[in-house]
Amino acid sequence: MEKYTENKSVILSLDPRGIILNGGIDVASRQNNYGYQIKLQDNNLNFLIFSSIDGLKNNFEYKFVSILHMSKPTFNSYIFAKKAHKFIKINNLNVKLLVAGDPWESYWSAYFLAKFLNKKIPIQIQVHGDIADPRWRRINLRNRFRFSLAKLSLPKASSVRAVTKYQAKNLVKAFGIKRERIVVVPVPINVLGKPVVLQSKRPKTIGLIGRIHQDRGIWEFIKLVRILNSSSKDFKVISIGDGPSKDKFLLKLSSVISKNRIIYLGQLPESELRKAWKRIGVLVSVAPVESYGRVIRESLIAGVPVWATTSAGVKDLIDSCKKGEVRLLDLSKSDASLDTDFNSLLKTKVSSDFSKRFIKENNTYATKLAKSWINIINKSK
Repeated sequence: MEKYTENKSVILSLDPRGIILNGGIDVASRQNNYGYQIKLQDNNLNFLIFSSIDGLKNNFEYKFVSILHMSKPTFNSYIFAKKAHKFIKINNLNVKLLVAGDPWESYWSAYFLAKFLNKKIPIQIQVHGDIADPRWRRINLRNRFRFSLAKLSLPKASSVRAVTKYQAKNLVKAFGIKRERIVVVPVPINVLGKPVVLQSKRPKTIGLIGRIHQDRGIWEFIKLVRILNSSSKDFKVISIGDGPSKDKFLLKLSSVISKNRIIYLGQLPESELRKAWKRIGVLVSVAPVESYGRVIRESLIAGVPVWATTSAGVKDLIDSCKKGEVRLLDLSKSDASLDTDFNSLLKTKVSSDFSKRFIKENNTYATKLAKSWINIINKSK
């Protein structure tokens, strides 16, 4: 890593919980792309990330970003900010913008760091989850506590980054943030250049992809399987992912349908997941809240229709795809109606229009985020 000198101006992202360093090469590569876009906008700016990680691992080294290991993952924003301040003073860094990866530990790390530096440094808070949706804070006690913290932090931020227009609308309503202070930039994702599912008739399967945790609506998914099974017993369930509720989930699922109708593939690397789409007839998303929904977008790109409970991310997706490719899942409907919806989705052909448009837009997201950072810096001068 290069030696930072006094004339080095930086955009500094703070990640005390280690989301970036523990996120793997895909997450780190995305940060590198942000750094590249910053250089294109202003060659005098550098992108630096202070993160944390369990154990002793080498730092990721990329051309356009330096991701530094400050400590073990911590909820202590004050101590993390102290360590960040020490590094900044030793290396004579000129911090132009602080990027907080969440409205909680990351924001308060940025808040304390700005105080230690005794400078008025703008802060942008990244809000990835739909924390303004009332259903989010009803999930558990931790979310209710985090909501209270966000009510303190979000109004203080110079800028807030949301990932969909509906999430931004919710933030304005719940936290009283002025809309002009919110920039909407989705998280860029790696996608194929063309749909992977080309067969005219898809298998009669429903897929559940993602973290297997009770907060992700997995018990509602089992309820749906039970309802569909009362009408037809010739479909299968494909589950991809892992999580703390995996064993309990699979046990309950096997009490609803026979084990030979359950295909559990575990956590798959990206290359294997792309192949797995061919085995899925309909993707089901039962997350109580979804700000963006990476998997549901990947599903349409793969040519697989989506059946999802309503959320900010789902409403945004419906706006950008053809009618019928995404259907709202309402478990209060009759068993017969749900069975009809399922069979209708199996016959739905997903147009390649969404894939082409999404890939084009997805390639602009890193640029848009970098520009939002430059704009904040320029406005603060």
